[in-house]
Amino acid sequence: MIVKHSNPCGASVNNNKVDSFKEAYACDPISAFGGIVSCNFKVNTKVANELNKLFLEVIIGNGFEKNAIKILKRKKNLRIIDSSRIKLANKNNLTNNFNSFLIQSPDNKIFKKNNFKIVSKKKPNRKTLENLIFSFNVCRSVKSNAIVLSKEKATIGIGSGQPSRLDSCKIAIEKMNKFQKINANEEIIAASDAFFPFVDGIETLVQAGICAVIQPSGSIRDKEIIKFADKVGIILVFSNTRHFKH
Repeated sequence: MIVKHSNPCGASVNNNKVDSFKEAYACDPISAFGGIVSCNFKVNTKVANELNKLFLEVIIGNGFEKNAIKILKRKKNLRIIDSSRIKLANKNNLTNNFNSFLIQSPDNKIFKKNNFKIVSKKKPNRKTLENLIFSFNVCRSVKSNAIVLSKEKATIGIGSGQPSRLDSCKIAIEKMNKFQKINANEEIIAASDAFFPFVDGIETLVQAGICAVIQPSGSIRDKEIIKFADKVGIILVFSNTRHFKH
């Protein structure tokens, strides 16, 4: 995952480590400039060489090969953090503002299939459902209102931090159209960190080519959203949990 100003601007879970980084970077290469790259794997020489092509502030890895460390140290002022010994159990998030503070448990719930309900007439296959859950996992790390677009378990557009969910949709679509080349037969997935309060957001996504959407339930207009999904023939999956991040 690539993070800038505490917001993800690209993520991928490709088994090929170099390709995974390239896919994450391709999501928004402009925002990635001077960002933080976090890897949940041991950084090897090939990945290190790829990372060194860019200006980055911090690289976090689940361990580093010795040669990878030597390569990365060629960059001045680059912070290299080994997270392999960090224990995250029983950790809380602390926010301090306006002479007060808020302590929250982290949003690190591990999703299972029973956390989700397929509510559209059109049903996802296993690959599509996995892509939806991947998008939803990324979405909960994005500041609300959050919209994440992805394909093949790699993000291709992220809209974050907007007062209007519709605006977040438009930003995610704009990013996708700016940096991606989408083929007509490619499956584009959308995730929202909370429910769509009106049809306009999901309608905008469909007009941009999205064929499957995952969102939490709980709106008084959930039935309208389901009705719209069935009308246009897209997949719609509801989650039991919302994931606002402020």
